[in-house]
Amino acid sequence: MNEAESAAHAEWTPLQEAYIRKLFATYQANLYFLREKFPAVFDTLMATKLPAPFEVDAEARMTIFSGKHAGGLRDFTDLGRVLLHEFERATDGTRIWVEAGYLENPAEITDYAGNPDFFRPVEHVFRGEIVRRFQERCPSPDQRHRRPVFGDHVQPLVIVFGSGFGWHLERLIDEYEIFHLFIVDTDVERLNMSLYFVDFIALHQRFERHGRSFSIALHDDNELLAASVLATIQKHAAPYMVQGAALFFHDYDSERVRDLWERIGADMGKLFRGWGFFDDEILGLRHAVENAMARRPVFVGGASVPTDAVAVVVGAGPSLDTLLPVLRAYRDRVVVFSCGTAISALANAGVDPDFHVEIERTAATYRILDTPRTRAVLARTPLLTSAIMYPGVFDLSPNPAMFLKDIDFGSNMLDFDGRLPRVRTNPTCTNGGLDLALKMGFREVYLFGVDLGFHPDGAHHSRNSIYYNGEAKGDYLAGVVAGTNWLHRGGNPVPGNFRDTVLSTDQLTYSRDVLQVSIAAHPDAVVYNPNDGARIAWTQRILPDDIQIAATPESRRLAVDAVSRAFMRGVLDDMPGNIASLLAQLDAVIADLTELFARPIQRKADLFVRLADMHAYLFQPDHQQSQVFPLVRGSLQHMGRFANDCFALMKDETAAVEYGREVFDLLLGFLKAGRENILALHALASTGTLPDKQGE
Repeated sequence: MNEAESAAHAEWTPLQEAYIRKLFATYQANLYFLREKFPAVFDTLMATKLPAPFEVDAEARMTIFSGKHAGGLRDFTDLGRVLLHEFERATDGTRIWVEAGYLENPAEITDYAGNPDFFRPVEHVFRGEIVRRFQERCPSPDQRHRRPVFGDHVQPLVIVFGSGFGWHLERLIDEYEIFHLFIVDTDVERLNMSLYFVDFIALHQRFERHGRSFSIALHDDNELLAASVLATIQKHAAPYMVQGAALFFHDYDSERVRDLWERIGADMGKLFRGWGFFDDEILGLRHAVENAMARRPVFVGGASVPTDAVAVVVGAGPSLDTLLPVLRAYRDRVVVFSCGTAISALANAGVDPDFHVEIERTAATYRILDTPRTRAVLARTPLLTSAIMYPGVFDLSPNPAMFLKDIDFGSNMLDFDGRLPRVRTNPTCTNGGLDLALKMGFREVYLFGVDLGFHPDGAHHSRNSIYYNGEAKGDYLAGVVAGTNWLHRGGNPVPGNFRDTVLSTDQLTYSRDVLQVSIAAHPDAVVYNPNDGARIAWTQRILPDDIQIAATPESRRLAVDAVSRAFMRGVLDDMPGNIASLLAQLDAVIADLTELFARPIQRKADLFVRLADMHAYLFQPDHQQSQVFPLVRGSLQHMGRFANDCFALMKDETAAVEYGREVFDLLLGFLKAGRENILALHALASTGTLPDKQGE
């Protein structure tokens, strides 16, 4: 304490001193709480020198300072009442709603059922039935809310923008049943002020019951703060539970808060992707069984490429046309991995790759590769593909091999104990190509045609690729090209590599994000980005004319040999035994969920709780290593979302409760129907033949 503070302290009245000490005691207790529970927030506060945001006179009358505003306790309490009143009005604009067009058009979520590539699909039946029964109970708009409603004063998820004086925080918890409360602060001064007036320890303890959560986020960068909010939602709740989330704005005039909400809203759709679904995984399992029976070589790693070896991962982006002369100039020195439809561009340009990479499991991959020029190149090129690939694709290459995909059910079934390396492949082939190159030991990698973005007035793929080179003959390939052209008619702006922005699609942006994860996992590697497309973090920008590669033909030859040695036969598990274990696990899941769904349901909020219970069950830490959960988790998430959307929109609570019970029966029915397909694949793995479908 300095002399001025000592003098001031000596002049305090006992009441004044007691009140000030009380405020500082609350502040200190909250700091200890933040240090333990939210260390990043604590570190930000500690890095900022902030004066106490109040003055207390001799009669213990307080003046509070917040930005340009000053007032007493009554002033800030009255402000809190006004803000709470705005929240209580619960207009549509204060609730999150990610568009759900399938409620009127169920074909949006069942359209894959007509695809002949899937193996005895069952999930679409239950997806469609969930929506059909909702439509049956609520055929007219006046029977539905415009936005989700979970019951009187029930708010499953509330996002509060701003803490400040904090009167509203305690009132929210007192007056509403809240399952997840997320406090988001853009202003360190406002959060700092709340630490004097709010007992965050008590607030947190009121959320410690099973399935409830309380979180605080603070950052001066809105992009990072928005990402933190989305990550927090995913950590504490099923992603679809953001539907109907209520927004409480402490400061309606803040430009930063408006910008933050726009960022969160723009990325909200990310919560609803990447889940996978049962029928797709079962198709992968069938292919995994057949490919294991064929004893294909499998990526085991271990072989080292020379330290000066250089890899070029080739995608079909428009920049490939500019980079083809560079590729030709260094072709004898670099190891070329072509990815997906890049093979058509290279074939048309007369450049053979060293390896070709494919990841998609359906027979569509075969159809896209089945053109004369592409087949001619593949007939002399080793093929590296996912272990769940359509078996016919392997026949296109004289030297096919396969790798196990990261976070993939079919791959896990081939290697229950995780002995073999996994390759991060989603969502595009270039993700698999780069991750393979890095895992094989290449420490200098170039991305050619990996644009992940396009210019409004330019091509969206290489002019040499199947999308432009005229090879897309027949209904199927012509349809692929037409669909791709339609998808790229619009786009969202993202930071460009050599210009401020380029346009990108959701899938390309997702691919960029996953590429960044792969690169960050190998900090000793240098990945060059010479493409005039999207900026990719942790890559080095380089203009095509500035590329100089010092590798030698000898290092290329040794690297190609090392890659080939990284694949071996006879390393996969016993599939019949693994599938038998899977069936036992699925039976346990059916039994557990039967018990969970039998718990009492008396109101809408109970339906939300049952879905939250199911989500918690699916993601229990001890379930992460079980094979059954990657198989069923995505589908139960999808169908949980459909159910959550539907019952929350139903005005009649009794009808909603009855509907919810029916939905839980449908979920169990889906698992039992899926079990029959697993039994059929067990027979295939055991005998080499599938049983007759009617006889199962």
